[in-house]
Amino acid sequence: MVLEGIILGILVGRFRGGKFKRLGTSLFKFSWIIFLSFALQLGISIMISLGHPFVIQYRMILYVLSYVLLFLALFLNMQFKCMWFIMIGAITNFAAIMLNGGSMPVDMGILERNGFQNMLNSIRMEALPQYIPLEEAGLYTSYLGKRLSMPAMYPLKQIFSVGDLLMVIGIFFLIQNMMTPSIYNRTSKIIRFDHKSRVFK
Repeated sequence: MVLEGIILGILVGRFRGGKFKRLGTSLFKFSWIIFLSFALQLGISIMISLGHPFVIQYRMILYVLSYVLLFLALFLNMQFKCMWFIMIGAITNFAAIMLNGGSMPVDMGILERNGFQNMLNSIRMEALPQYIPLEEAGLYTSYLGKRLSMPAMYPLKQIFSVGDLLMVIGIFFLIQNMMTPSIYNRTSKIIRFDHKSRVFK
């Protein structure tokens, strides 16, 4: 879903008169921390899928570390109002994982309807401890689990949570806002002079 949010954000940003090069000149701080956080989460998922015992045993600590990095980077960039979507989405995903012992609840019925049979079987056999069936989720966290999916007509089958959806919405607005002249002019700190040495912004 993140890829779709990025592509749509760029397309809408271009339609609104934005420029791709402005993504690199905005005042978005510590973007490398966000990439590090997502890379860590991806690494955790891969290592768990490969059955690495250390990562499986200490996945709670590793998840906490990855989300602390993410929350730090988001907090430092709250000048973008759409960052609230990403922050709230990240918090809901973090809550769902932490309140279920390091496992994200997943709707098994949606997995079956979308053809994720291998993943379905692996969860039932407890070969993917980062996921648990939605029915086993505690403290109302079933509502925060991966229980949504793309429409049947969409070619790429995906399942996602409410938190994932909020984060993608935030990314969509963030990218186009960074590309458009309004945010670009507002964040520019350059002082220019005209030919009569008068200062103007």
